[in-house]
Amino acid sequence: MNKKEEFDEQINLYYKYLFEFGNTYHGWAKKHGIHDTVLFVLSEINETLPYCTQNEICEKLFLPKQTVSLVLSGLEKKGYILRELNPKDRRNKLVRFTEQGDQYAKGILSELKAAEIEALSNISQEERQSMFASFGLLSDLLAKSLSK
Repeated sequence: MNKKEEFDEQINLYYKYLFEFGNTYHGWAKKHGIHDTVLFVLSEINETLPYCTQNEICEKLFLPKQTVSLVLSGLEKKGYILRELNPKDRRNKLVRFTEQGDQYAKGILSELKAAEIEALSNISQEERQSMFASFGLLSDLLAKSLSK
């Protein structure tokens, strides 16, 4: 096998596992009655407590404004979030959990976190450190390569 074939095979493996990660989260969310996009929006709101903006969610999750707006509208109809006027930028509302939404998000996100911790606990500390160092290195090098 020549170098090009070797790299092609490795890139295919990279995509295989990247898509398997996405499929795993998609299946888990579906099993819990939500779309994975909703799961990730809930996670982002939770990470930026007490509030965030729709633009921040779009930027962090690489989602179109329309998609995030639809997700937020659904969460708002269920009483899970409030969208309030942003005094610093009247075009971009502040998003925050209601008490009901906070309880809902923390419940579903803590269940997800427990599953992620269980999975990671089956990998040695050295392997986890190596894996995350490799992810970071690949991310940096790919960003450099794609910015040329």
